[in-house]
Amino acid sequence: MRLIMAALLVGLSGAAMAATTEPAGFPRDADTLRALDSQQLRIVRRAGAQCWHSGQGGLGSKGPITRACIINGSEGMIASLKDPALKSFHDALPMHARYDEYRPAYFWQRLVVVTK
Repeated sequence: MRLIMAALLVGLSGAAMAATTEPAGFPRDADTLRALDSQQLRIVRRAGAQCWHSGQGGLGSKGPITRACIINGSEGMIASLKDPALKSFHDALPMHARYDEYRPAYFWQRLVVVTK
């Protein structure tokens, strides 16, 4: 049992390190990041609406079933689009902001790199 737990912890730490490195070609210009932010927010809002219509509660509901429904719906749509830039942008967002339809623009703006 301890070996299984140790292997699990090593695997999780490796996945966390892989998530913090950005892939080659990750967009850093403001226009592309603004578009990705808008697309990702539309996906989160659509997932929230689908959860509300399925009886899981709306976006205003903060229950665990609603949050799980929104996360699952958002992740499923992101995966089905097979857009590497959108996926890497989605993964770059902090967990508390990733599924928040009211998040401020600060989260995509901090990813912009200005080159001169």
